[in-house]
Amino acid sequence: MINIISNKINLFEKIIYFLIIVLPITLVSGPFLSDLSISIISILFIYISLKNKLYFYYKNIYSKIFGLFFIILLLTSIFSIDPFVSLKKTIFFFRFWIFTLAVWYIFSLKKEKLLNLLITTFTIVFIILIIDGYIQFFLKENIFGWPIQGSRVSSLFKDELILGSYLSRLLPIYFALLVFTKFEKKKYKYFLFFIIFVGIETLTFLSGERVAFFFVNASSIMLIFTMQNYKVFRICSIIMSVILILLLINIYPKSTDRIVDKTINQLGFEKIIENNNGVELTDVDKSKQKKYIFSLEHQNHYVSSIRMFKDNIFTGIGPRMFRYMCPLEEYNIWEGCSTHPHNTYVQLLTETGIIGFAFGFIIFLIIFISIIKHFFYKLLKNRIIYNDFQLCLLSAIMISIWPFVPTGGFFNNWLNIIYFFPVGLYLNSLHLNNK
Repeated sequence: MINIISNKINLFEKIIYFLIIVLPITLVSGPFLSDLSISIISILFIYISLKNKLYFYYKNIYSKIFGLFFIILLLTSIFSIDPFVSLKKTIFFFRFWIFTLAVWYIFSLKKEKLLNLLITTFTIVFIILIIDGYIQFFLKENIFGWPIQGSRVSSLFKDELILGSYLSRLLPIYFALLVFTKFEKKKYKYFLFFIIFVGIETLTFLSGERVAFFFVNASSIMLIFTMQNYKVFRICSIIMSVILILLLINIYPKSTDRIVDKTINQLGFEKIIENNNGVELTDVDKSKQKKYIFSLEHQNHYVSSIRMFKDNIFTGIGPRMFRYMCPLEEYNIWEGCSTHPHNTYVQLLTETGIIGFAFGFIIFLIIFISIIKHFFYKLLKNRIIYNDFQLCLLSAIMISIWPFVPTGGFFNNWLNIIYFFPVGLYLNSLHLNNK
């Protein structure tokens, strides 16, 4: 009987192992397969951990912190405008933490082999996206005949404009895996990965996703200033990317429409001057002279959110309830609503109240202060707190929780997989250091 159980556990470990290896592929396919994968991983890990009495994974400080946050989500759901809907949306959020623990566990078993296979998957997916993206950029359609979205490259994501988000969020994770395996020892790999980095950074620009373009550069700058090694690698990749982007702008000026021109216009920097006849400006023209938080649309969502928050200060309106409350007359200040306010912390403030917001923002501050502390210790005392592998993972986590940019929905399943994956790798590295 013991042998049968052992074999089952081994089989389940192999399934988790496989699903993690193909995760970069399932994320490209859309939310369904990736969400199904992490759900299976979570169920299998619960079985493995209970059978083997791996209670450490649930008793550590990180699990307790997440458990507290999950309790906050449940409480805010109970006191929600519609408790049934909110609880239904919230109850399964816990699976993302189980997925995190599963990543931690499985990498501790077959770390080196798993890392190499995962790197291979990442490399293949990135190369395909880069080639396909450039084909779509120059030929106006990709290898499957899917057209370019205006001036924005979408590649295999078709009409979903998330190519930049995918690349920018996974790039630091990819770099972390490379750093851990000391890829620079093989020159052909070093050159290949340099090409991939440059391709990703330029393709993120061509995707037209301004936040993604900010993320890919912000993470690069952070790593340049904090890492011990690979500085030349990152600096050279940025310089080459800038040169290529400038060339592409000259070849195809429309590529600047969203990244540069539209950003300036949406922020309200386009001034309209009253003509010589003294004709009064229209309301539309007057609105264009105002400065906005990211854009007029974003600002309207934030104003609606603040109104909701004022009516529900402590517990908020309930997780995922923004989409239901926004159309109401007292909150809808413009035509059209979204499913979320397009900022993680505004969403937490609105949907979970001051309690959920404070918890999320404290987590961000802890990570941010830790990175700043590492930088000054390195600069002034020649002492490092984190190794290069951990810094890459912290960079991936940091850009996911950075508060001052528009974001996707906090409860978005696809995004949460990307958010929690590097956390699992990071916890594994901390555990190894403690050992």
